Amino acid sequence: MESVAHYRTPPVGVRALGLAVTGAGRILGKHSSQVDRVLNCHAGVLVTRGSGFLTLQGHPGRHEVRPGTFFWLPLEVRHSYGPSTGDWDEYWVLFEGPAAEAYASLGYLGTVRPVVEPADGAEALALCVRVLELLARPQSLGAHVAATSSLYALINAVGTGERASAEPGRARRDLGRRALELLDRAEGSVRISAIAKELAVSRDSLAVAVRQVTGSTPTVYLARRRIDRAKELLTDTDRPVALVARDVGYPDPAYFTRVFTRHVGVAPSVFRRQQTQ
Repeated sequence: MESVAHYRTPPVGVRALGLAVTGAGRILGKHSSQVDRVLNCHAGVLVTRGSGFLTLQGHPGRHEVRPGTFFWLPLEVRHSYGPSTGDWDEYWVLFEGPAAEAYASLGYLGTVRPVVEPADGAEALALCVRVLELLARPQSLGAHVAATSSLYALINAVGTGERASAEPGRARRDLGRRALELLDRAEGSVRISAIAKELAVSRDSLAVAVRQVTGSTPTVYLARRRIDRAKELLTDTDRPVALVARDVGYPDPAYFTRVFTRHVGVAPSVFRRQQTQ
């Protein structure tokens, strides 16, 4: 699991803006759940890969979380969330301030639906990345003000449950899911431009649609799927690495080893040895 987190204490003047960002982070490969927790601030979580659940006090039931969905965790509200099986990738942001209650009364911050799909998933992702980048900078008033501005934009991008079902967003999701079907069936070398041509869209439109559904570019999504399958074969079979590479769509074993090492952190042979140990 890869985790990045930054926490900051906002200058006194920033709180006068109504909201202040106090933390932000990214978790790749999260496999454990947060169970029965209560926060002393507000939080928002965007899941970009994987699926799971959310339970939230005041919203009975177990709510489904899918790639591209967002949920808010209000101040001092008991909650649990995490991947149901496997793992997931997420961005999170922590904040405080009196404006949170005003947004909640307007139907934002999860008061309409606990889990929503932003009308513009790419924008929501970009804003989460922006907040994280700003908090990674040295402490300064300008960075805090910019982070707060991005948080306001994020709240608007996520919107209410009604806005999350807007037609443009639905059309992009449908396009993204059709692209994933083609990517999942692809063997060997894949040209993203060829898939875009088959779907009668531009390469940029295809990339935006796939990112909205998965949180990743088509190339990164395809590599992750193939590497996940390779990890299964390396763990459950004794097939040589070269054959595993071919089975998951990499006819060149050397290139497969480079891709696998970049994503997993160790070479395929080392990964296999670790699993047997």
